[in-house]
Amino acid sequence: MTSRTKCRGWKNRLLIGTTIFSLSWSLGPVARAQDADVVGRVNGQEITADDLATAEQMYSQQLGQMPEDAKRSVLVDALIELKIVADAARAANVAEQDAYKRQLAFFEAQTLRSLFLEQRVAAAVTDAAVRAAYAEQAAKIPPVLERRLRHILLRSESDALEVISALKAGRAFAELAEERSVDELSKQNGGDLGFIAEGQIMPEIDAVAAKLQPGEFTQTPVATAFGFHVVWLEATRNRPAPPFDAVAPQIRQALAASEERRIISELRAAAKVEKLIADVTPPEAEDGHEH
Repeated sequence: MTSRTKCRGWKNRLLIGTTIFSLSWSLGPVARAQDADVVGRVNGQEITADDLATAEQMYSQQLGQMPEDAKRSVLVDALIELKIVADAARAANVAEQDAYKRQLAFFEAQTLRSLFLEQRVAAAVTDAAVRAAYAEQAAKIPPVLERRLRHILLRSESDALEVISALKAGRAFAELAEERSVDELSKQNGGDLGFIAEGQIMPEIDAVAAKLQPGEFTQTPVATAFGFHVVWLEATRNRPAPPFDAVAPQIRQALAASEERRIISELRAAAKVEKLIADVTPPEAEDGHEH
């Protein structure tokens, strides 16, 4: 496939959904900033960086992770073709047809709805509101005890007893883990298993860890299906809430959706609404699972 053919394919995909954009152009020239960059011309009519930015916003999902220079090129080509066809439609008096006027009225209402809700939601869902919601939800998280454990895994009980004797003689736990443990992964970190919630590790280790104080190790080997463990409790804590930056986007999205529903509900309650067909609940969408 040639690069020209690929480019044409992208333009065709973009132009499938250009009704709103072409209708907005058909309303006539829009006042533009004097310093707007011109990215193309069609019969002397300018296509500006503002047009390009609007198109990019509308088609961002279709463009995916395309490199920026390729994205600009594809969008400008699409806008050029859009302008050419829109001019041809005007010359053919499509703008005088009832079908055009119906679509224009629909898309005008759709655009007004979108911008109105976007602006109202943005005014309500501020950074402060997101932080307040985070603090409220974090305070409701039930405490979960976590223990930071280290272990040394040995193949035999006698090996484990030797390690316990060495610990009692003052050897550092991390050093012994690196030297003696057969757990190849944790031995590289001095036997560190990280913070583990109750019930999230082998029950034999969970049971003995619950009896230790921070800084203590098991005085007898702990037998599991993997061998014999010597376990050290380094610290305990209640599991912290997820960091704000990790959950802020989801919180903002949830607040925005809630605010949008509130605005629509408020407006609907104040309006005189007549639905002249029966209310029918749509079927649930398929989720790919059998229930």
